[in-house]
Amino acid sequence: MIRIALAGALWALAVFDILHPAPVLAPVMAVLLVGFVSLALPRTERHTQALCGALAAATAGLAAAYGRWDAVPDGIARAAIFPAFLSTIVLLRAVADQRPEIAAARRMFAALDPARRDSGVVIGAHLLGAVLQVGVFAILAPILGRDASVRERREVFLVAMRGMALVPLWSPFVVGMALASQYLPAVPLWQIMSLGLSLAAASIAMSYLAFDRTRSLAALGSALRSLAPVAPPIAAAALIVVATTALTGLSTLQALVVALPVPCLLAALLVSASAAGRALKQTIRGLDRLGPEISILAFAMTLGMVFETSLPETGILDWLTRQELASAAVIFIVVMTMNVAGLLGVHAVVTGTVLLVVFTGVPTGVSELVLMQALLAGWGLCTSISIGSLSIATGAAMFGLPPTRLVARINIVFVFAASTAIAGVLSALNDFLTG
Repeated sequence: MIRIALAGALWALAVFDILHPAPVLAPVMAVLLVGFVSLALPRTERHTQALCGALAAATAGLAAAYGRWDAVPDGIARAAIFPAFLSTIVLLRAVADQRPEIAAARRMFAALDPARRDSGVVIGAHLLGAVLQVGVFAILAPILGRDASVRERREVFLVAMRGMALVPLWSPFVVGMALASQYLPAVPLWQIMSLGLSLAAASIAMSYLAFDRTRSLAALGSALRSLAPVAPPIAAAALIVVATTALTGLSTLQALVVALPVPCLLAALLVSASAAGRALKQTIRGLDRLGPEISILAFAMTLGMVFETSLPETGILDWLTRQELASAAVIFIVVMTMNVAGLLGVHAVVTGTVLLVVFTGVPTGVSELVLMQALLAGWGLCTSISIGSLSIATGAAMFGLPPTRLVARINIVFVFAASTAIAGVLSALNDFLTG
């Protein structure tokens, strides 16, 4: 109950601070965040505790080596907005569960021909994953039924992950977008969404042409028609955030926190008062389950701040500057480092934070739009092949499979093929933008 109260307080204070900035709130929110993490971390799984322990050790090592202990409270304060972001996403998911469009999507999945459903699962997982994220597995898994074989459950999950992995390329509702916007706040959301949607559509086409087991235009068309009711509310939620950033000058993270709660509650009330009540109760329960995500982000952001302030003294920036890396090389390094680190089990928050700190600290010749998209592409794609990702962990639980069975050769090939194509397109785009 105390954790729920702390998460709720951080949510409310973040909204107030965005609307009426007050310097006195930063230390208050930092103290509340420390309190939340201190209560939540002992109840998280061991791998989360180990990751946070490693991040804390790295932070302490850097701070001691370069005398940057003063950056620790700044990092905690910088991370204090993430509980509000994650709480807003919990509300968004809870409201989505009450909407009739989700019920329609569930019926669509159930009606798919098992022999020709790959394209429908990819597109459905992508669209629903934009809002529900890993919650999409709660829709997919029960449809297979208790008698589904291990092979069938694994195949459906692997196909769904190809759609899910492309969501971070454009969705403002994912952690990757929130983290990247903290380091690259000047990139307009409409630009990253337009570019990301284009790349996601091309990657889905690649999945269909090269990786679907039974390609069928009829099945693809049927899936697109069935999912038509789902697209408008997702687009509406995204456009609310885009419009808020454009009209107010708020960052993506800030706009999402202040602009979505009221429309979400109205969307639930349009279904019924009882639906709104259920959404609120589900949101309150969900706040208590944010411990792992908030803890990882808090430790990662603190490490990022200490690393950022220590970086000039490490010599890394000078060394990178002397290398005079071509812009295309930087783009490929960002995307592929995310993928390789993910394959090795490194959490995307850790790799993404380090890459953002490094490549926003040196002249690269890469536009901020392209750098952000490269980071998001690597972030999303690596989640489908990383044993340390929330998607793999959730899928394993929902589909009743060991996590090690969910990192498969077919998705590894897809990830690196899509990454190569995306990096190539981004390199060409960067030449156009900076030439």
